[in-house]
Amino acid sequence: MKKIFTILLIVLLTVSLVACNANNKPTKNNIEKEQDNIIDERKENTTEEKSQIQVEESSPKADYEKKEVILYFVNNEYINTGDENLEKLIPEKRIVKYGDISLEETIVQELIKGPKDDNLSTLIPANVKILGVEVSDNTAFVNFSQEDLYGSSMEETFTINQIVGSLLELDNIKRVQFLIDGEKAESLMGHFDITEPFESLQY
Repeated sequence: MKKIFTILLIVLLTVSLVACNANNKPTKNNIEKEQDNIIDERKENTTEEKSQIQVEESSPKADYEKKEVILYFVNNEYINTGDENLEKLIPEKRIVKYGDISLEETIVQELIKGPKDDNLSTLIPANVKILGVEVSDNTAFVNFSQEDLYGSSMEETFTINQIVGSLLELDNIKRVQFLIDGEKAESLMGHFDITEPFESLQY
């Protein structure tokens, strides 16, 4: 009796192990489903990447233009010696990029940045703020903010002459009118009359 019971127990254990292995063994259908899921995920990722690239390519890009301009900077030798026989302003050619702001305003901003030549300098005070430069009827209207607009008589004279000389190099500019906060004013920094537009350098 014990022998029969033992045989039955062994048979049951064997059947149970076989059934477990059968359930745990991946079927062909399961493998194919997993492969399909992986392929679908890759397709989705690829589609998302392509969509992102298309969005980036279709995004509007800023339209920039380049132009060689002539900028006038102060001759350091004149400043150091005061020799009236020397050139006070010396031209420096530079290629500028513009688009967000006008070419005329770009020129003024480049003058504020200063020259590349160590023998030259800019006397436009770094703290001045340009509100904009607009052109109408061949006149460039250079609009300064009143805030922090101060300097010596030399700084004011060269600020005016550097800007006037550089803007008059453009074919479309015949005159330069300075404004403060959008209005005509008597002077930029209290030393020089700016009520009328400039058609040439002033010393």
